[in-house]
Amino acid sequence: MNYKEHIDIKKLPHHVAIIMDGNGRWAKKKGGIRIFGHQNGVKAVTDVVEASAELGIKFLTLFAFSTENWNRPKIEVDALMGLLISTIHKELNTLTKNNIRLLAIGNILQLPNNVRKELQKTIALTSTNTGLTLVLALSYSSRWEINNAVKNIAKDVKNNILNP
Repeated sequence: MNYKEHIDIKKLPHHVAIIMDGNGRWAKKKGGIRIFGHQNGVKAVTDVVEASAELGIKFLTLFAFSTENWNRPKIEVDALMGLLISTIHKELNTLTKNNIRLLAIGNILQLPNNVRKELQKTIALTSTNTGLTLVLALSYSSRWEINNAVKNIAKDVKNNILNP
């Protein structure tokens, strides 16, 4: 069955945001290790990204790795970073073929160098794509976002760019 037959395209939002949560718990329920859940979650993400592009959604934000996730065991964090690198690398052709632009938000400087490099490379290679904009929220939290915004406003006031 074609899912598009049951969707009124005119009623779709321009921006969809998804908090990626529960993969580790799902894996444990299945008797596997947490990273098994994250690996299986990649398939769901791929399906959502492709469907969003097909349906003409303009922006898809995936909250993939919060600042709180740094508190997980190092082996899990390392596995998640490795999964991120391999997925971005593997999906570059799909992003290009489907005219998908990749962006990232969050404290990107906190990510390991190899992750940042792969991310920056893919962002650059997809920067001229005009279809779906896929935004990965990495090392992100609303508290970080607010704190960062306040710091930028204070800097602009100090530099006389903003007048309070």
